[in-house]
Amino acid sequence: MKKYTIAVVGLWHLGEIFSAGLAELGHTVIGIDSDKKIVANFQKGIPPLAEHGLAELIKKNTGKKRLSFSSKLEELKNCDIVWLAFDTLVTKQDEVDLKLIWNFFEIATLLLKQNSLIVVSSQVPIGICQKIQEFIHEKRPELFFDLAYVPENLQLGQAVKSFFEPKRIVVGAAKKTVIKKIEEIFTPLHTIILPMKIASAELSKHALNSFLATSLSFIYDIADVAEAYGADVVEVTRALRSDERIGQGAYLDASIGFSGGTLARDLKILLKKASDAQIDLPVISGVFKKNKVRRDLAAKYLTEHLKNLQGKKIAVFGLTYKSGTATLRRALALEIIPKLLAAGAIVRTHDPMANPEEVKKALPVEFFTDPYDCARGCQAVVIVTNWSEFKKLDLKKLKSCLKSPFLFFDTRNFFYEQEEVILRIGFTYIGIGR
Repeated sequence: MKKYTIAVVGLWHLGEIFSAGLAELGHTVIGIDSDKKIVANFQKGIPPLAEHGLAELIKKNTGKKRLSFSSKLEELKNCDIVWLAFDTLVTKQDEVDLKLIWNFFEIATLLLKQNSLIVVSSQVPIGICQKIQEFIHEKRPELFFDLAYVPENLQLGQAVKSFFEPKRIVVGAAKKTVIKKIEEIFTPLHTIILPMKIASAELSKHALNSFLATSLSFIYDIADVAEAYGADVVEVTRALRSDERIGQGAYLDASIGFSGGTLARDLKILLKKASDAQIDLPVISGVFKKNKVRRDLAAKYLTEHLKNLQGKKIAVFGLTYKSGTATLRRALALEIIPKLLAAGAIVRTHDPMANPEEVKKALPVEFFTDPYDCARGCQAVVIVTNWSEFKKLDLKKLKSCLKSPFLFFDTRNFFYEQEEVILRIGFTYIGIGR
């Protein structure tokens, strides 16, 4: 297997995984970030976002001298491959902000070595790779380089596993030699490489996330109908997934909305690009609108059972974007809780991994490390993030902490199989689409 010297630029979630992962594949990797504090922490073996197995990978590969970290872009001069791994900024309006990427190329273009390969894995709109190439050609017309787009497909909370066990790797490139080089890089993974045009690879990322968002929006509609007619969306979902044309892995989890910015970002990109080309996308537009109004369901359901929320104490369990991670960035709970507060509720919070100081900065609410302390004196417990730790709760003890009407609001149908037990204990159980 041919081994390369690779610079991974941008050391947040995407970059921390790719730098450690590529080093583990046997390449010499230098992770680069302008934030000296982040670099200093990496040099101590501390990544910015915790992922299962990541700290061990960093320790192993820094020990073998295959992985190092720097804040100096001058390191690019010694690298065969420059891997763009910025986590693209997403605004509160779900629109991409590419300033990190353009600021990087403004400086880095002058540092790239001849015949280097630029690999973009940052989440960029279709057409951006072409603009990057044009920018570099204009700034350094004498530079020979290639560019590939390899969209990331990491799952937050399971990112190390996602990197080492991909079902396939999409590679957008104009030359077969570039495809071959990417194949060489990932040889130890023994996975399928899907070569295509750069624009097709860019669009595939938007299409994938938009398809997942569409699946969720669809099951939200079905959940609403199920609720109106006495059906159970969990049972309907089971029937759908049993059809081989749909499959067990289908994104069909009824809830009060998806979050994180990732899915919404790609919906917004498709809508913008289609609008620029005077193309109407009613399905994508509908998905975006459906998810936006979904945020109001938490307050709606709670109000129906508590009559009004003024002065009512509500315990919210699960603040992070998803289970298995400590990040609060664009988490669903951070969108729901302000609506409850606006309705006059007193909100108390708990999460197994969230940083209390970060919670304090993000929300004007009390945070408890102990779930029972959090629930004490509350009329309702709202499960937002599906942490496995919540399945281990002593439900009788939890109920004893609450006040009437002992609401157990399961916003993701996470406790579906335990509903009878929950009701028998004396909770009022609320699910979605049931």
